[in-house]
Amino acid sequence: MNNAGVFSLGDLEIAGEMDGAVQKPVRSLDGMTAVTLEAFFSYGSGGVTCAAVVQTTFDGNAWRDVARFDFDTATAVKHCNLEGLLSKPVTSYAPLVKQGFYDGVLGNGLRAVVSSKGEYSGTSLALRASVR
Repeated sequence: MNNAGVFSLGDLEIAGEMDGAVQKPVRSLDGMTAVTLEAFFSYGSGGVTCAAVVQTTFDGNAWRDVARFDFDTATAVKHCNLEGLLSKPVTSYAPLVKQGFYDGVLGNGLRAVVSSKGEYSGTSLALRASVR
C-alpha cells in the first residue's frame, strides 16, 4: 500500500449540539489492511454526551460504521485497532448505536461523523487514523 500513514479524521471544537456532523473523508486508501484509531476528547465544561463514529466506504458513496467512540463529561483518550484481513461470516449490516467496533471490514476510505447533546464549552475532539 502506498498511502500508509497517519491521517486526521477531524479536529473540532464541540460547542452547541451536533447532529451527525460529517468530517472531511480520507480517500484513496486502496489496499488498507489495518487501521489504529485514536479519539482524544478534551473536556471543558457543560454538555451531556458526544459520539464519534468512524466509517469506511467501498464506492465513495455508501458509508458503513466500523467504530464508535462515546464520551460524556470527562477528558478521555480511546483507541481501536481494526484488521481487514480477518475471516468474517456473512452478516447483515447494522449501524453502531453504542460504543464498539465492527472488525474485518475496511474499504478504500475513512471518515468521521460526530454528534453531541448539550451545550459543551471549551471542549474539543481530535480523531486520528494510523493506516497500514
